[in-house]
Amino acid sequence: MDTHTLDTLGLAPIEAHLKAIRSANSTVEAIFRGATISKATGVPLFMKLSVLTTNRSVFRAVDSGLPFDHVYFHEPSWARVEKPYRKYLRTIFTLAGHAEVETAIDVVIAFERINAGVELPKRRLQAAVTPTQLSLSDANASYPLGLGLHLQGFGFDVHKGCNTTTVLLQNRNYFDFLEKMLSSLSVDDLKTIIEYKVLDFNAPDLSTPFVTARSDFYSLVSFVQKESPPRAKICRQQVKTSMGDLLGTYYLKEVWTDEIAARTDSLVLKLKAAFKSGLDSLSKLTHLLGGPKNPKTYPTLTFDPKAYIANLNKVSVFDTAFNLAQTDTVYDKQIWETPAQDVNAWNHGATNSIVFPAAFLQPPIFDAKADPSANYAGIGFYVGHEITHGFDIIGRNYDSDGKFNPLWSATVMQTFDEKAKCFVEQYGSMEVKSEITGDLFGKVDSNFTLRETIADNGGLNIAYRAYRDYMHTVSEATKYTKEAGEKMFWIRYGQSLCEKNSDEYLQLLLTSTYPPGRHRVIGAVQNSVDFAKAFNCPVDSPMNPAKKCV
Repeated sequence: MDTHTLDTLGLAPIEAHLKAIRSANSTVEAIFRGATISKATGVPLFMKLSVLTTNRSVFRAVDSGLPFDHVYFHEPSWARVEKPYRKYLRTIFTLAGHAEVETAIDVVIAFERINAGVELPKRRLQAAVTPTQLSLSDANASYPLGLGLHLQGFGFDVHKGCNTTTVLLQNRNYFDFLEKMLSSLSVDDLKTIIEYKVLDFNAPDLSTPFVTARSDFYSLVSFVQKESPPRAKICRQQVKTSMGDLLGTYYLKEVWTDEIAARTDSLVLKLKAAFKSGLDSLSKLTHLLGGPKNPKTYPTLTFDPKAYIANLNKVSVFDTAFNLAQTDTVYDKQIWETPAQDVNAWNHGATNSIVFPAAFLQPPIFDAKADPSANYAGIGFYVGHEITHGFDIIGRNYDSDGKFNPLWSATVMQTFDEKAKCFVEQYGSMEVKSEITGDLFGKVDSNFTLRETIADNGGLNIAYRAYRDYMHTVSEATKYTKEAGEKMFWIRYGQSLCEKNSDEYLQLLLTSTYPPGRHRVIGAVQNSVDFAKAFNCPVDSPMNPAKKCV
């Protein structure tokens, strides 16, 4: 690796951006310059412009997110990360030659903590909100600082009558909040926040002192990484982040076979049938497996080995132009949000699709050579989980075409909410204890985890029904008897969520949308009559309570 060139360049790759920010003389000038930098580099400012993928892609604006997970901005985690965060900010502002380092630190922390919802109800993170569609001129009139200047910085004409393009505000409440926030900031504080965003975004790609400072801090706020990674690993991760589709084409050649594709496709079809074939939204549900059919491979770009950040900026500009070009076109579902090598799965409500990258469809979640009990309990559960998300407290608001269009009657909604209360009570009584000392940390925040617990319970029931139906209709060889196969299904389900947690991680999960793995497993099987039958659990025993949430 040519780290010598990176160290020699120092701040040079972003120096022009810093000068532009620092020389701004007004709020309008600072935000507009920040927006032009965002367009040229991809640095998230106060909002992000993207394309919402429905039947016809629409231009949308969303919040820019946080520098690290919101749980760390809340107590008790904040007490642990505040000092290291201040150290990190002190380092990058000092390296960048900021005139008032300590003041800058306080400004950034105050802004990010408010933005993280510390002074707003945590529940807004789970709330289903109605998107708002505005003309660009109306968006500029309503939110001149928080949206209008960003649009202009990206090259849009926001004057009335000059542009027929509309923008969809995913959460108008956020833009109300943002407009008030930006208007309340002094020009100096605003410039400090924008400078911080530029420094934090570019720190992994600058000289060694920047890289070390950032990786040292972010290793503390990572759920899995507890020490600073070597520079080579950071660069490899950047390739995945910047050109994931291109990297994914090589990954698919290594791991994705016709056999895996056929078997996973067949399994997903059986899971969908087990859910409810008569549901219109499910009959239109698309399942995407492996990787995108039309990945971005950047054939027109050329790179300079001595200009690392400039190369990254080229990719960002390409991606921005590509995404915005999709506006008001028939959406291609083969444009994925994440690449094939991501270990992840998701339900995309706006396109009524569920997506499973190739990296997720690997052992132990899925193995083409494994017994059906293992695959239905593994990938089958996760497929069912994602299908159920389409009907949870947020998914229920989207119709079969992926549009925000709540169709449930008041009676159905009331019945759903009453049944959901059962899950809130059940999981809310579960204690989260240290796996080392047994100390009590608290209880599952069952209101905040409701979406995931509904999906877990629905997914497990779907997976078991599909497994049972499959074994009734095929003569596929299995090494288990019917009874043993059913028991193995439940055992493999538990193994799919098996984990060993540190005290720190368990405390973080108290403010997460997911309960700990142990609670996810126990909660779902407690609600299953089939589990109790398989293991002959006495009625009203810990694993077979009389009251079940269904």
